Amino acid sequence: MSETGQEKSVVRTAGRGVIYITFAKVWFMLTGWALIFILPRVFKWSAGGDDEKGLALFGAYGIVFTGVSFLNNGIITGTIQSVSKFTSADESQAGAIRKTALLVQGCIGVLLGAAYAGVAGLLAHYWFEAPELANLMRLSAGVIVAYSCYAVFIGSFNGLRRFNRQALFDVVYATLKTTLIIGFVVAGFEVLGTVLGFLIAACVIAVLAGFASRVRGGEHFPAKRYLGFAWILILYTFVLNLVMMLDLYVLSGLVPDLAISGQYNAVQRLAFIPYQGVISIAFVIFPLISRVTTMNDHEKARVYVRKTLRFTAVLVVALATVFAALPEQAMALVFEPEYGVGAPALRILSIGICAFGLMVVGNSILNGAGHPWRAMAVVLVGTVVMIVSVFTLVTLAGSGPGVLPAAATGTTIGMFSALLVCGVMVHRKFGTFWPWLSILRVAVAAGVGIGAGHFMPVMSKVVTLAECVAVVVIFFVVLLATREFDKEDLSQLKQVLKRG
Repeated sequence: MSETGQEKSVVRTAGRGVIYITFAKVWFMLTGWALIFILPRVFKWSAGGDDEKGLALFGAYGIVFTGVSFLNNGIITGTIQSVSKFTSADESQAGAIRKTALLVQGCIGVLLGAAYAGVAGLLAHYWFEAPELANLMRLSAGVIVAYSCYAVFIGSFNGLRRFNRQALFDVVYATLKTTLIIGFVVAGFEVLGTVLGFLIAACVIAVLAGFASRVRGGEHFPAKRYLGFAWILILYTFVLNLVMMLDLYVLSGLVPDLAISGQYNAVQRLAFIPYQGVISIAFVIFPLISRVTTMNDHEKARVYVRKTLRFTAVLVVALATVFAALPEQAMALVFEPEYGVGAPALRILSIGICAFGLMVVGNSILNGAGHPWRAMAVVLVGTVVMIVSVFTLVTLAGSGPGVLPAAATGTTIGMFSALLVCGVMVHRKFGTFWPWLSILRVAVAAGVGIGAGHFMPVMSKVVTLAECVAVVVIFFVVLLATREFDKEDLSQLKQVLKRG
């Protein structure tokens, strides 16, 4: 059966949305790489060349940013999807929804920022045993307020399917934040400079996005209705982000050594890059699923789910295979030699990130379909399993060289547990998930890529980049050989790239 004009338009909009937001996320990754490449070196330079002190400064940076990023990510993702949900369902109410959401989220941001500043001292003194972090954590609380407002404006763009504007602001923000952070640190502000750069960038981008997202539509949207859906979605994203930061917190509490925290922070920064590569898919599929489920078009929803999860799996596994195949080379490419001890942990955590990325997109589908409680159940299972696994394995490993792989293994167990529950939930709702044959083909491609990586030597940075490209090429050659891609995939790609 040939596609209708409307179906082609949806494919084109979704495809271009993925391209726009993926470009923004790739840029975000590149600027993130700039930070993880430059900051350890600048911290070491500011420490007079002392390896241990440089590691400690990077560990302190990781702890400060992990806490505030946990709250920020919970606010921004939950708010974007909440605003997008209502806006995509009734675009005529876009202005009223934006106004109500801004009032609600602004209040939430102030309350959360104040609460975080209030507990910062307790965390710094009694959990991390690093009192010098308290004021840095308090100052970073201002970012939470700025993010609360910024998320509303981005959510309005997303709900109206203005993915190009959403991507543009993400690019501008990532560039501004990275530039300011590096500038302040080079100026001699050390970890304080990272907080100042983060705070100023967040405030500036929130103001700019506020002006650019002004839209008319609707006289009034009740706050009660907004909160009725938003509170559970925001709570869900908070719990989701626990999965992204709890391993570092548990490790830092059990082994209170900022140098070890710095090494594991470096592992996390690399391992989560594949996740950043697929998060754009979650942002695009959310309003589409929301719209077709509102229209009770179950068959179209099922097609969206199957194709989205398949594409997500291919992309996230392709990226993660690079780090699983070449962990020593990846660490040496970005970090100083003293961080290289984290290579075994990077191989393990990269595998876990495949499950995490696929689970996040699956949960976005559940949320878009109006089932946030199911998504909540998924992340609660993952969080509990992760805490127990990391605590147990790190305790057994002690403070020796096995502590980093132990933390990565515990995290990976939690992520795969969450993916398993997500698969059950999505299949029960839509009758489909990731096709079994596709799972087999992608697993074989990843295995071949990782196996090839064992024979690639650790050499210069230029050679390492060539090896990374080679692993990706091997991965996709295997997929082509096993016929994972077909004529329908090529047809839809042409629709995405077609003008008009």
